[in-house]
Amino acid sequence: MKRYTHILCVGFFALLVGGCSGARRSALNSAYETEVVEAEGQAPIVNGDAQGAKKTALHEAMKSALGLVVGIYVSQEAMVSKAVLIDDTITSQTEGYIEKYETLKEEKTGDSYKIRIRAHVRKEDISAKLKNLESEPQKLGNPVIGFEIKEVVDGKTQETDYAELELKNTFTNAGFMTGEKEKADVLIKGLVKSDFNTKEGLGGFISYRAGLSVDAVKQGSGETLAALQETTGGIDLNESAAARAAIINAARRAGEELKERVLKGLREKSVVRLSLSKVDGMNQLSDFLKSLRNIPMVRDCWLRSLTGNTAAIDVGLRKGNASDLSQLLMKNARFPVKINRTSSYDLEAELEAAAGK
Repeated sequence: MKRYTHILCVGFFALLVGGCSGARRSALNSAYETEVVEAEGQAPIVNGDAQGAKKTALHEAMKSALGLVVGIYVSQEAMVSKAVLIDDTITSQTEGYIEKYETLKEEKTGDSYKIRIRAHVRKEDISAKLKNLESEPQKLGNPVIGFEIKEVVDGKTQETDYAELELKNTFTNAGFMTGEKEKADVLIKGLVKSDFNTKEGLGGFISYRAGLSVDAVKQGSGETLAALQETTGGIDLNESAAARAAIINAARRAGEELKERVLKGLREKSVVRLSLSKVDGMNQLSDFLKSLRNIPMVRDCWLRSLTGNTAAIDVGLRKGNASDLSQLLMKNARFPVKINRTSSYDLEAELEAAAGK
């Protein structure tokens, strides 16, 4: 009986050791997969209350563990713009996302208490929650949209910007940032013409017909992300109002389609999907993403998924393509990689054995 008990204890210890790094299937619920990360927390000892400080330090360590996982699943812009929301809905609710933890080290240092833990984080729960927090433009790095649309009525150039305002409203409502055309990442430029159509049979109203033609162009590279033409009419009691109505209607009708085409173009031409294998846990992956963000041509990067030791990472580029990025990755002294395959917008690589050491 003693021998049997000893075998059980050894087996249980082996299971505990085996669960200390990388992705693991949850021991409590096989439907969930956990990631194992290490994090620290610290809290001041107030009025000699060491136990209270210990409890607070543990909570801070758990928040740091969740923050590490959150930080690799979303862009840096989203972390900043939704910092309060992320803290309220995720990192402050440690019990819902940390399945279990173990204390690696704890100590009193002067008037504070410090704890280091190894936490098992339910990554699917966090990933699903974050997908609801990020808008599509944020996932693409929050590109700034600018506008330059010339307006012509009955052959005469106007100083109005009805089409621009209508399109800007559509893009803003979709979560895009808009700004001055000189500083924009994407410039929507084109021409809208509004011409007299008829006033016959309209009971005193006047009809105008407007044609809108626009291109969405990446500033710097000059690449065209999207192009669209739209024609529609407008009526009102006088010519200027009818001409304006036709312009606004054309921009309103084109707005949603143009927005979708810009999103599609940005996904295809601004983001490289990096498949990175031989990743040794979330802590190493977090450090790798930090080094990736320090590359000048990289606008931002964020994790899409982590399966086993292979991470799918979206890399938003300011310029260049996957081939250019691969050359810089191979020169990364701290995280050298081996490139296995590259195309215009896809890159397969693996961390070398000595990466991060």
